[in-house]
Amino acid sequence: MASPKIKMLSYKIHAASSFTENYPPQKILQNRPSDASCRWSSDSNSHPQFITLKLNTVSIVHQLTFGKYEKMHVCNIRKFQIYGGLDESGMLLLCEGDLRNDSIPETFNLKTMVGGKLFPINFLKIVPTQTWGSSFNYSIWYVELSGTDDERTVLPVLYTVASFRQETAFRMCLKMFRDMGLDECFETLQKNVPAVSLEHPFLTDLYDAVVKRGAFEEAEILIDKAAQNDFLKSITAEQKAVPVWTEILPGSGASPGMRGGHQMVLDSAAQMIYLYGGWDGARDLSDFWQYDLLRKKWILISTDTEQEDGPSARSCHKMVIDSDNQTIFVIGRFLDGPARTGEPLKNDFFMYDILRKRWTQLSSDTFAEGGPKVLYDHQVALDVLKRTIYVFGGRVAQGKPPGSTAAVDNAATSGLYAYHIPTSTWRRIEPASGSPDSTALKPRMGHCIIFHPVKRLLYIVGGKYDKDPVKDMVAFHVDKETSHIVGSTASGDTMPIGLTQRATLDLDRDEIYVYFGFKSADSENRQNTLWTFDVATSKWSICPTKKTTTVDGSQPTEPSPRYAHQIVYDPTSKLHYLFGGSLSVPSSITSVKTRLDDFWQMELVQRQAADIARQAKYVIRKQKFRELCLEDPVTAVQYLQRDVSETIDSTDDVEMNEFHDLPTLLFSDTQAKTVEEQSGSRALTTQQSRVDVFSKLCNFFPEEMAPPRANLIDLVLP
Repeated sequence: MASPKIKMLSYKIHAASSFTENYPPQKILQNRPSDASCRWSSDSNSHPQFITLKLNTVSIVHQLTFGKYEKMHVCNIRKFQIYGGLDESGMLLLCEGDLRNDSIPETFNLKTMVGGKLFPINFLKIVPTQTWGSSFNYSIWYVELSGTDDERTVLPVLYTVASFRQETAFRMCLKMFRDMGLDECFETLQKNVPAVSLEHPFLTDLYDAVVKRGAFEEAEILIDKAAQNDFLKSITAEQKAVPVWTEILPGSGASPGMRGGHQMVLDSAAQMIYLYGGWDGARDLSDFWQYDLLRKKWILISTDTEQEDGPSARSCHKMVIDSDNQTIFVIGRFLDGPARTGEPLKNDFFMYDILRKRWTQLSSDTFAEGGPKVLYDHQVALDVLKRTIYVFGGRVAQGKPPGSTAAVDNAATSGLYAYHIPTSTWRRIEPASGSPDSTALKPRMGHCIIFHPVKRLLYIVGGKYDKDPVKDMVAFHVDKETSHIVGSTASGDTMPIGLTQRATLDLDRDEIYVYFGFKSADSENRQNTLWTFDVATSKWSICPTKKTTTVDGSQPTEPSPRYAHQIVYDPTSKLHYLFGGSLSVPSSITSVKTRLDDFWQMELVQRQAADIARQAKYVIRKQKFRELCLEDPVTAVQYLQRDVSETIDSTDDVEMNEFHDLPTLLFSDTQAKTVEEQSGSRALTTQQSRVDVFSKLCNFFPEEMAPPRANLIDLVLP
C-alpha cells in the first residue's frame, strides 16, 4: 500500500488554562502575522499554562508549525512541550523544543511511534514553559498541524495502541507484584496473560540472582555476558564522550618556545599545523612554525617573517587557512601604549603561499580599503564556497597624538567585515534592516566564531563588551545576511560563559566544541571545560571531565588551566591539538602570568561496554557491602578495600567522593540493624534495597529489554 498522504489537519480549541480578555485561544486558528491582536495570551505566567486542541478526526500528527508575529515580541514563547493522546488523561510527550524570537514560522517533528507502532491521537496539548521576555505571559500566534487522517492508516493502529496500553498495564502490575514479594499474585497474573512478557529473559535471570538469592558474584558474571552480547551497546552510545588528553612531549629537534596570544591553523589533508607569533612575556614574536602530524616533528619555517616580506612581530592577531588553495591569511595585532603614538595606526593584512613559501602583503591599511581598523582579540572564519573571509568583533587599537598624556580608549569594538579573496575587496556588513533580530550582532571581543558551511551560518558565542560578558549565541546567515539569537542565558539557556574560549567544528558529527581553559581571572573553579553544541537540536552539554591532578605525582593528566592559548581540530583523526598560553593563577597570588610551551592532543572517547559493565558491578558491590555491614563489619571493611575499590574510576571525582562516603554505612547500618531486628522488618528492607539495585541495573540496558521504567504506585495520586 502506498504511503499515506501528509496534509493539513483540522482541529478546534478544546481547552485552555487561561486567557486574557481580548486574546482568546481561538485566535490561533487564523494566520495573520501583521495583526498584533491575533494571538492567544495567557492571563498568567505561572506553570502550567496550556492550550488543548481536539482534532476533527483521530490522526497521526507528524508536524506542528508555529506561525509568528511580524516583529519580535517579549511574550513570544521560547521553550515549549507538546503532548498528545487519544484522551486528555493519557497524553504522552511528543516534542519539546525552542522557538526563535523572530517572524519566521518554525516547524517541529512530533513523535509518531510508540512501542514500535504508529501512535494516533485525538487531543494535542501545547504547554509553553518560557517566554523571551522575563516574567511575561505566554503568547501563541498561529498553529498548523500536518499528518494523516486516512482511515486505512489510522483505524488499524487504533487497535494496536489499545493493545499496547493494555499490555503495558499488565507489565506494570507484574512489576509491582514481584517487587513487593507478592509471588502468588505475580504467578496468577502471569498464568492468565502468558503472551505478556515483563522483560527479556536475561534480566529475569539477573533479578533472580540479585533480588531473590543475593548471588552477587553470579550477577557480575551476567553483567560480563551482557557486555559480550552487546546488550550494553545502545547505552554506551547515549553516554557523553569524555575528553582524554595526551601530552605530546618535545623531540630532539627545535620547537616553539613559551608564548601566549599566538595563532594556529590546521591543514587536515596535508596533516600539518602552522603556528605563528605570540607574546613570550617580554616581547612580541615573529617566528613561524610547522608541525608535521605524521612525522610528529616541529619544523621552523622562519625565525623572523618580517625579514621575508611577511608580518612584523605580533600577538593577539588572527589566522585562517584556505587548504584548497594552500594559503594562510594573517590580520590584526595588539599594540601597547608606546606603539600607539605618532603615525596614524594602520591595519596590515598578509597572505602566506604554502607551496611557494612566500609572503605577500595584501594591504598596508585595510581601513582605507573599506575593511577594519587595527584590532585585536577579534575572530575570523573562511567561507570556502564564496572564498570570503569574515572578521568579527575585537577591540580597536586607538592611537593618540605624540606627547599626549590622555588615556587610550580601549572600549571601541569592531563590527562584521567580509573580505572577498578573488577581488581583494572589503566591505562592512550590517544585518538586513528588515531582519527581526537586526540588533543581535552585539559588539564584543574575546568571543569565538565558527562557520558552518552546510547551514551557511556563522555561529558567534559569548565574549565580552567593555567589562561586561555577552551571554548569548548568535547565528548569522552569510547568504541572506540576517542574524538570529540561538540562545541566551537571559532566557534561561544553559551555555558556555567565560573568557578566551576556543571553538572547533566537526561536520560529520554536526557538533561545535567550545573549550575553556578557565572561567575568570579570580575564579576558584579553575579547570578545563569542554562544551558540545548539537547543531541539529541547538542544545549545549558539558563533556564529563577527568581530574586535573596527577596520577603518579609527575605526569599531568590534562593541560593546566590557562588563557591566551590556541586549539585546532583535525576532522580526519578526530583529534584536538592545544599549544601554549598563559598559566591561569589568581591575581591575589601573583601578578606574573607564566607563559607555557606545552603541546597536547585531545580525543573525545565514547565510553565502552567494559566501562558500563564496571559501573554496573560497582552498583552490585555496593549492595553486597551494605549487607555485609549488617552481618560482619570486619569482613565488610576488607570487602570495601579489596573488591569495591576495584570498580572505582580513580579519575572520576563523583565516584571517588561516593566511595569515600561508603564507610559511614558501617555505623548507620549497625543502628538500622538494631531497629530492624526489634521491628522484624529486616527481610523487607533487604528486599526493597535489592529491588532498588535491580532498577539501577536496568538503566544500563535498552528500554525494550527492561521492565517498565515507571512504577504503578507512582500513578496513584494522594
